[in-house]
Amino acid sequence: MKHFLMAVAAAAALIGCATPLDGLLDSRYSEVQPAPAPSQMVGTWTGSMGPYLLTLQLESDGTGLYCYSWNEKHAVNRIKYDGERLVFQDGSMASIIEAAPDKLIIRPDYSHASRSTLSPDEGLAEASPYCANAVKEAK
Repeated sequence: MKHFLMAVAAAAALIGCATPLDGLLDSRYSEVQPAPAPSQMVGTWTGSMGPYLLTLQLESDGTGLYCYSWNEKHAVNRIKYDGERLVFQDGSMASIIEAAPDKLIIRPDYSHASRSTLSPDEGLAEASPYCANAVKEAK
């Protein structure tokens, strides 16, 4: 009985926790109307997000691309800024923690996610070769 009560308490504690799958299972990307992006967010940014090397390219109209690479897994997709967060094509979202000329700090909107610091990368020198090519081709 003691183990059962502990399991129930643990399950109850987790009910309010967001997971990385929440956005993927209930994607509203197509419903998001992009908002004009603040000037300090506009541009091309590269940094690490977990094991992924991530490159974001955000336009002033709030639309853009994101690309990631890790362990021979690569993807390029669309992104929108909704006025508060970045909304990724797969439905996941990231809050903007700080936007400055020298860094963009974002944090995925799920429990236990770490902040990621992205640096300006207009020349795509820090982007993975795959993402550098994909972003150049998309322009």
